[in-house]
Amino acid sequence: MIHFQHPTDLKEEPVVASPQVIKEKKRVFQNEAEERVYQFVSRFCRVDASDTLVLSSTQQLDLSVNKPEYLFRSIVNLRVMNEAQKLSGYIAEINSRLRDEGLFICCLETSKLRRLRFYKKYPVGIRRVTYFFDYLLRRVAPTMKATRWLYKWLTGDRHKVVSFFEMVGRLVYCGFEVEHDEIIDGLHYLVARKVSAPPRPPLKERYGLLFSQERIGQHGKKIKVYKFRTMVAFSEYVQEHIYRHNSLDRKGKFRDDKRVTILGGFFRRFWLDEWPMLINLLKGDMKLVGVRPLSEQYLKLYDPEVIQKRLSVKPGLVPPYYVDLPSTLEEIQISEMRYIERYKKAPLKTDLIYFFKAFWNIIGCGARSK
Repeated sequence: MIHFQHPTDLKEEPVVASPQVIKEKKRVFQNEAEERVYQFVSRFCRVDASDTLVLSSTQQLDLSVNKPEYLFRSIVNLRVMNEAQKLSGYIAEINSRLRDEGLFICCLETSKLRRLRFYKKYPVGIRRVTYFFDYLLRRVAPTMKATRWLYKWLTGDRHKVVSFFEMVGRLVYCGFEVEHDEIIDGLHYLVARKVSAPPRPPLKERYGLLFSQERIGQHGKKIKVYKFRTMVAFSEYVQEHIYRHNSLDRKGKFRDDKRVTILGGFFRRFWLDEWPMLINLLKGDMKLVGVRPLSEQYLKLYDPEVIQKRLSVKPGLVPPYYVDLPSTLEEIQISEMRYIERYKKAPLKTDLIYFFKAFWNIIGCGARSK
């Protein structure tokens, strides 16, 4: 993360824009949003300030023609972000036009809100069928390589259905931190603060079933762990956001974690999502039995002593969790410390014992890592 050299930029008192500019901003609000939206935006930024840009567009060109080279304190976009052609690229462009720690306020129709709208709009007999085909076209087709070209041809690569967590993940990936979100008149509004520079192109637009996640391996080395996708796109960037808002449950998992898709839930139930990690086994990044490779954000939740012990051994496909079946994050750490101590004394013997105990708990007792 980049540390800015001038963090006091936003402490300066904003300069009020000219009456003509203020009138134009109000006109944009009147045309695109209800009074509630104006009140919402006013809670977080000075709409009448000269360095607050109010937009109603998802075209990157519109940013370049609005005071080129000028950095804004706040940028407000009243057009739903679903209409953006290259969403990550547009968010990165917004980032580059904001001052250090500037605010970006935007809105989108999430997949959940779109479903509610369809169910209210259509009668009981056809709403499920109508939403099903809409979901295939707007949500599934843009994410699959085989159908992506057709979607681009039909829609110009716009009007995609985006989940809330995917949008949060994209914002984090593009250098923002989401500070507040609120549903107003069927749209989800987000307030994001710039915390780092935008990523360098080419930007990621990863939707494929097979993907890799950056994890911390032995000696702190970053490795790419391969899995089948079970969560929404960009979910790997949302862990810190979820922990900040929802914390952890007794099992050390994120409470109320709704990133898992319907297909992903099926994959997880039968461990299908973890089969690609055999690639890591062949590459030598992981071994058959060992502690799970964790993300940098999740690893920070561990005690320093446990982190040091974890980094001294190679991670594995079958974790100690399936042997001890711990219930809390504290118990998970105790379980992993116990395994590491035994492994360092007798590596082969320990892994064989843990493998067969885990196998029995999974097959015989139906143990699951939910």
